[in-house]
Amino acid sequence: MSRLFDTRAAPDHLLRVGRGPDVWAWIDWAFAGEDGKFDNRWDDPLGTYRVLYASCSRLGAFLEALGEYRPDLHLVAAYGEIEENDPTAPETSVPGRLPEHWRAQRIIGRGVSDGVHAPLVDIGAAASLATVRERLAGEILRLRIRDVDAATIRDTDRKLTQAISRFIYEQPPLFAGLYYFSRFGNDVGNVAIFERSDGSEFPVTHIERSPIDLDDEDFLEACRLHGVQPS
Repeated sequence: MSRLFDTRAAPDHLLRVGRGPDVWAWIDWAFAGEDGKFDNRWDDPLGTYRVLYASCSRLGAFLEALGEYRPDLHLVAAYGEIEENDPTAPETSVPGRLPEHWRAQRIIGRGVSDGVHAPLVDIGAAASLATVRERLAGEILRLRIRDVDAATIRDTDRKLTQAISRFIYEQPPLFAGLYYFSRFGNDVGNVAIFERSDGSEFPVTHIERSPIDLDDEDFLEACRLHGVQPS
C-alpha cells in the first residue's frame, strides 16, 4: 500500500513571536470568536482543538508575526506611479505602520519540540496533496475551488485549509500536526501543532525568551522584506 501522506519529524528547535510570559502556551479559548472557534489558517473548523503555530527559523517567526502590517498593495502601486512620474520623488517605498508598542508587548521564544512525539504531515508534499485532493473532493467542489495543488493551500479560502486540518487531525495513526511552507517564501518552514490533550501540557518546552530589540537583525530584515517601518 502506497503512503497517504509525506511526513517529517518536528524540528528540534522552534521559534515563535508572541505575548509573554510564555509564548508556547495554547491561546486561551476566551480569545476565540463568537462562534467559539479560532480562524487562523489551520485552526479547527469545529472548535474542539487548538493549534500552536511556530517557525523553524528566527527570521521566519518575525515574518509571520509582522505579515499583517505590510503596506496595502494599492498604496504601494500608487506610490510607485508617483516615483515613475516625478523624477524628484525619493527612491523609497511607502512603509507599513507598526503599532507604537508592538515590540514592548511581545517577546521571541525558542523552544524544544520534545512534546511532539508523532510525525508532522508535510502538507505541501506530493503524496499529501494527492490524498487531500481525493479524500476531500466533495468539500473542495462545495467551496467552488477548481482544484487543489501546492498554491491552493496557501492562497485559497481558509475554509479549505481548516477542513484539511480537521481531516489530518482525525486520521489514524495520530499526527502531531502539519509542516508547511510560509506564504512569505519557500525558504521559511512553519509548523502547526494540534492540541491532543486538555491543554495542561505544552508540546514545546521553553528554553529561551528575549525582548525584541530595535537593532535585532532578524526583526529588521523581516521589516525590510515586508516594507514595514521599524519602531
